[in-house]
Amino acid sequence: MHVVAEVPNRSGRSEVESTMRRTPWWLCAILLSACSCESGPSGGPCSTNPPDLACSRSCVNSTNCPPGYHCSPGGRCYAECDARTGDGCRSDEGCTMDGQCIELATAGDARVAIPGMTGDGGDPFVCAEVEIGATRVTPNVIVVVDQSSSMNDSFSGGSRWDVLRDSLLARGGLIEDLQDQVRFGLALFSARAEGSSSGPPIGMCPIVETVPPALNNYAAIEAVYGSAEPIDETPTGDSLDFLLDQLEFAPDRTDDPTIFVLATDGEPDRCEELNPQNGQEESVASVERAYRAGVRTFVISVGRGTVSAEHLQDVANAGLGRRDGEPNAPYWEAGDDDGLRSALREIVGGALSCVVELRGRIEPGMACSGRVELNGVALPCDDPDGWEALDESTIELRGEACDRLQNGAGAELKATFPCDIVLI
Repeated sequence: MHVVAEVPNRSGRSEVESTMRRTPWWLCAILLSACSCESGPSGGPCSTNPPDLACSRSCVNSTNCPPGYHCSPGGRCYAECDARTGDGCRSDEGCTMDGQCIELATAGDARVAIPGMTGDGGDPFVCAEVEIGATRVTPNVIVVVDQSSSMNDSFSGGSRWDVLRDSLLARGGLIEDLQDQVRFGLALFSARAEGSSSGPPIGMCPIVETVPPALNNYAAIEAVYGSAEPIDETPTGDSLDFLLDQLEFAPDRTDDPTIFVLATDGEPDRCEELNPQNGQEESVASVERAYRAGVRTFVISVGRGTVSAEHLQDVANAGLGRRDGEPNAPYWEAGDDDGLRSALREIVGGALSCVVELRGRIEPGMACSGRVELNGVALPCDDPDGWEALDESTIELRGEACDRLQNGAGAELKATFPCDIVLI
């Protein structure tokens, strides 16, 4: 699970500056009503060329957007200003932590802003203790399985196909063990070609068989996956586009995060040209489209060296929206059964993490002067069953607190940090 809490910026106070608690209600109304959601000077991440990938991600509300973004009225993640620097707003405006420019009211020579706001150049105006609530999510995890004929090749005492399927469907294994906490779904994909022909596919392309994500979905997935066998080709990009079309028009789509776990054993091809395998560019483009739609993609190579490291890295980076110059995203190469199970556990377990990301930075050594509450009950700091600060931007719930957060339906987390431990 992934929860986000916010930390305000720090600044000195003057007689005319005040915290949100002391700001008159009519001034708060002025500040909030002055919001300009999709316009303003250049400098924000959505006005760069090219804009940040997150700027075209679809959303239902701002929880679907990454830190520094909000969900615009048009249903897209947007940030007209950079919450870290304040770039993108006019000199008489401040940038909120979700990337919105808000006009600053004046009182004499001072300017008054809401907590967490940065002005031009990133200088904060006001600091206050702030509580930010976060609701536990139930992730949607769709396991996307390459059904190409090469999945019959030998792997860890069996075939790639059988070992992967057994890893996922084993009693007490990943899906059965976590099906009450994760909405698991399944997609098997392939296509048919005539021999090694580069001509048109035989019949439908792509061939995709799906089980929609749902809680307690082991039996439904086993009924489809248990009797399935490899087919022929690997039209990865076309298949991911098919899945995204299904998700986009799903009448009961949830606001909770969705991830694709792509398990493949070879280079991708495409329906326009099933042979040779020239579908790398199309595959990466489809993963980028998924990220813009709010779907993260993690890739596992079933076998070492079966997919080029370059393509795996390109898919991994596209799956997490990583751009040139940013750190590479992780990918997994499973050389045996244990490695495959470990990779699957690591990816899905990450969606259930008890690590809480802070929108801002704190002084870890002073973190215990803050307060973290779960369902209205304060948790002890630096306690095996409470919480601890991992670094300047993350805290982690531990032991009993983590179990309560992951297993309690509708669990709510609140974090409060005072000004004197906030770094930005």
